[in-house]
Amino acid sequence: MGGSKATVLAVDDDPLCLDSLRALLEADGRTVITAPSGRAALALATRQRPDLIVLDYAMPEMTGLEVLQALRKAGDQVPVILLSAKSDPYDKAAGYASGADVCIGKEEDFAVLRSAIARHLGRGGPGAQRSEFPGLVVDWSTWTCIVDGEEVHLPPRLFRLLGALASRPGVVLRKEQLIGQVWGLNSDVYNRAVDNAVIELRRLIGDRGPTPRLIHTVRGVGYKFDPTP
Repeated sequence: MGGSKATVLAVDDDPLCLDSLRALLEADGRTVITAPSGRAALALATRQRPDLIVLDYAMPEMTGLEVLQALRKAGDQVPVILLSAKSDPYDKAAGYASGADVCIGKEEDFAVLRSAIARHLGRGGPGAQRSEFPGLVVDWSTWTCIVDGEEVHLPPRLFRLLGALASRPGVVLRKEQLIGQVWGLNSDVYNRAVDNAVIELRRLIGDRGPTPRLIHTVRGVGYKFDPTP
């Protein structure tokens, strides 16, 4: 267990949430396998033996709680992070009683989930690495951003936005994906909030103008981080 090649099984019946989870985990260097249902999750957990499972609480046919109970009954002690639609104390109590290692509400900050994953995989923090691009250095372990040799303070939300984009260079991320990664899996913010955050991020890292050099708009879809000239 542990290390950059740790395998995480992400389970959620909501395709958008599952996509956001995959992006988050892959950005931190994990190998990701996904399951859209509880029954599929049990089969994958048995066959592929992941290092950690991120499991949605409320799913049809077989709930996350039932999956967790089945795993523990079979003697599988893989760390399980249970995600609930809201921080309901009864849901959390049931999760812990069934053997969950961590219970997190989907409306909580994404950093809470990342920290829990890092802790249970034996890593010191989310994405402990340093990425360098033309005119930009991002240190994920210390949450610092250096633009043209000078450190720039980014509010946590904008740093998470930069992290979501810069961790997948050349990949177009839909606004819905960015909302999930930056504001939380169960956030009710609108796409316009993403646009406003990108405008502010561009201003702070000196990426404004008619042709931004780092963060590119893909009209009708979302944004892409592409530092190539």
